Amino acid sequence: MSFQTDVYNRMKELVAIPSLSGTRQESFMADKIYEELFEIPYFKENSHNIGRENIPDDPLRRSFIWAVVNGKENSPNSLILSGHLDVVGVEEFGHLKSIAFDVEKCTERISELELDKDAAEDAKSGDWIFGRGTADMKFGLALNMELIKEFSVNRNFRGNLILLIVPGEESNSEGMLAALPFLLKLKKNRKYEYCGMVISEPSIPEKSEKISKRLYIGSVGKIMPLFFCVGKETHVGDSLNGINPNLMVSEINRLLECSEKFSDAAYGEITPPPMCLKQMDLKELYSVQSPLYAAAYYNVLTLKMGYEEFIESMKDLAVEAFSNALDNLLRKKEGFSEKSSRKIEIKSIHPCVMTYSEILSEVKDKHEDFSNHMRKKIQIWKNEKKDNQTIAVNIVRETYELYEEKKPMIIISIIPPYYPHKYLESKNYNSSRFMNAVEDTLEYAEKKLQEKIIKTNFFMGISDASYTGISADDISIDKLLSDMVGYDMIYRLPINELKNFDIPVIIFGGSGKDLHKYTERLNLPYSLNVVPKLYRHLILDVLK
Repeated sequence: MSFQTDVYNRMKELVAIPSLSGTRQESFMADKIYEELFEIPYFKENSHNIGRENIPDDPLRRSFIWAVVNGKENSPNSLILSGHLDVVGVEEFGHLKSIAFDVEKCTERISELELDKDAAEDAKSGDWIFGRGTADMKFGLALNMELIKEFSVNRNFRGNLILLIVPGEESNSEGMLAALPFLLKLKKNRKYEYCGMVISEPSIPEKSEKISKRLYIGSVGKIMPLFFCVGKETHVGDSLNGINPNLMVSEINRLLECSEKFSDAAYGEITPPPMCLKQMDLKELYSVQSPLYAAAYYNVLTLKMGYEEFIESMKDLAVEAFSNALDNLLRKKEGFSEKSSRKIEIKSIHPCVMTYSEILSEVKDKHEDFSNHMRKKIQIWKNEKKDNQTIAVNIVRETYELYEEKKPMIIISIIPPYYPHKYLESKNYNSSRFMNAVEDTLEYAEKKLQEKIIKTNFFMGISDASYTGISADDISIDKLLSDMVGYDMIYRLPINELKNFDIPVIIFGGSGKDLHKYTERLNLPYSLNVVPKLYRHLILDVLK
């Protein structure tokens, strides 16, 4: 069989395993990948070069897979091929949900669902396959597995080719975060020098592109601010005598949701504006009393913005939202007073905005046993299977309830996960060398394959590239972590490892469309015929 056929068949097998993020299916997928890699003769003869490592304290007992092929010529130079094995859910597939993981059946029947013009044309063309995970990113996994198999035969390179396959990318990147300490240990024990990483995520069309042929040298970052609003309770029969936190959080949402003011820009790129991921009040049972607490958290993308600039903008927004809510309430009190001829008492409430670290500091000063108390609470919430974001909201509530100065306020914090933005710059020898190899590969694509691959500054889908290192002199990261709820209790960034693991990375894979939608699909001619040749060229250029 041809290499293209092997990749296609491998991809079909991988897609058929519904490795939904945040489920035990991720472990089943890891089992399958490890078993198939171990069948490669090179790894049977070199079992010390392949392994499966458990993620510490992971309730789902997930693991990541690694494999190393040593070239015929010894060298510390090591290139990593990486990708994630998990996928998102399939609820949106409707009556085709049962075949969402069957490439050929899903492709054959996808037209039974409502398709836009572009998806309908692609379905008719015969050049695209549909199904969950085809583009994001079982093709990338299949390609990497077949490449590691191919290079294990001739080993016609100098240095080391490493395969890293991780779970959890679609949730909290638990796999990549756990892999960092391992990769540093591997580097130390074997005297490796990591000269680059390629993450095999697909490229996605921009503007009017029919098919995307892009290589990304940066990845967008992500930060999630949580606004915890404390109101003043009142009876529904006296609704104007308090302040409903739902009014406060709604005003925050009006100001922040999809606001271009909070789109970050760098190198000619701009991020999509923020979006609310969850908005709620925390009243658990029905009563005729107004809620005391409401909360909302947001997805905010970054390209270059530092944390100090970010948190100041969030504080300014919260003050504006609080002021607007009070002004709104005052106007309504005056309007009701005129209509009813009843004098409404105007109680003085002033906007109060604090960061979580400020509240936490005061609470810890008053309650020496606070950390132990909170750890016990967190364990209860974990046993109840609450996600990290819900636990974070509960932590802020618990902290505020121990805070002595009870009054309406907005508490701003950061909740997990956090993704640093990443950009490949030729700032050191490895980055310069890796970038030269990337440029050579792009030139090879254009001159030899007549393919114009567009070098793009940022991959706008969140990716594990964020965890391939941060600047060692980035002092704002410490301030960010001080405002992160439950840091070191429910979530931890391996900061020291990130500072020591700063390696150049690109995102490059097949061409896909509509990731996370029922019309997710992969272009076969480009992905199978062109991309593997460019991978081979890049690998041999880096490890020459």
